[in-house]
Amino acid sequence: MSAPRSFAWQGQDAQGRPRQGRLKAPSAGLARAQLRRQGLRALRLQRLWWDRMPRVRPQDLALMTRQLAALLRAGVPLLQSLDMLSRSLPSLALSEVMAQVHNDVASGMALHDALALHPEPFSGLYISMVHAGESAGILDTMMERLALTLEKNEALRSRVRSALMYPTAVLGVAIAVLVLILVWVVPVFEDVFKSFGAELPWPTQMVVALSGGVSATGPWVLVLVLLGLMGWGSAQAQTKASASPVRLWRDRWLLKLPVIGRLLETAVVARWAQTLSALLAAGVPLAEALGPVAQACDQAIYERLTWQLQRQVTQGSRLSEGMAQSGRFSSMVVQLCATGEETGAMDPLLARAGALMETELDDRVHGLSSLLEPLIIVVLGGLIGGILVAMYLPIFRLGQVF
Repeated sequence: MSAPRSFAWQGQDAQGRPRQGRLKAPSAGLARAQLRRQGLRALRLQRLWWDRMPRVRPQDLALMTRQLAALLRAGVPLLQSLDMLSRSLPSLALSEVMAQVHNDVASGMALHDALALHPEPFSGLYISMVHAGESAGILDTMMERLALTLEKNEALRSRVRSALMYPTAVLGVAIAVLVLILVWVVPVFEDVFKSFGAELPWPTQMVVALSGGVSATGPWVLVLVLLGLMGWGSAQAQTKASASPVRLWRDRWLLKLPVIGRLLETAVVARWAQTLSALLAAGVPLAEALGPVAQACDQAIYERLTWQLQRQVTQGSRLSEGMAQSGRFSSMVVQLCATGEETGAMDPLLARAGALMETELDDRVHGLSSLLEPLIIVVLGGLIGGILVAMYLPIFRLGQVF
């Protein structure tokens, strides 16, 4: 049997409504037969030679989850809710995934099993909470709680991105301006200085030498930067952090940065506590909950640490003891976890710890923004001003001679 091929199709359902999507089949004939079995009539079928599904954005997934929770809360049956979502979602990638989930559920598959067939948009956290909701018969409540958890996690990521975006953009523009000055402006002054026939001051000699070095090695540096960015993106795209030494090294290096490292660590611990709290509140046992928490960390060091904590808890150790031994959690979080273990109220105390870490993250973001703005102005002003002074220093000395 030939390998499955990807096809994009457009057609109509049994009610004559327009539908579209993608599917995999060994041939075009089998693809049309597969659509007919689903009650769809293909009007246009096209072979895709390069099939790369668009990435599902976290905010689109959170919006879909909240819409599904609202439909279930209103009493709409699950199959009808999935069908409505697959036809109304603005994200084409997520719409196609939900159409496939609808078909799988219609064929008798449980919702969490159908979602597990699409690990790219649906994480272990998502599948675990849906499974808990189906088992307890409270899928609508669980979907609302899941939507809230996804929105909180995305809000934490947005805060960190917004805190780092301004200084990154300013530094990028500043570096570009400095390179332009060194590559195009300084050589013009150098030609003028050669006509003087006198020895240049040492600051001017340093700037001229720096200009020559940048002009000579600039293309190679640009190639290395592009390769580094490609490696960074490749590490970011890998979902198994434990199998990626590059990502482990990168995330460990990020956590060691003077100011940004503490900011990232606070965001990761807040997301870790909120995710574990949501799973425990859903009725998932602690040892099982730590697996989805590791996947939701989005940080290689904490992901590997959470898998270690899961093994320790499975062997009978207390979670708070492993957290304290790791040195990656603040004493406040460890203490709240230990209190939760003693009182049997770990989920509300972890939620409280996550809220406190969010407040700390907001304070750090505001402090970082207040600190970086004047610091960047002073540093850039000093660099550009120093280059200009070094360039005009020979002219000033020439004026004193005459």
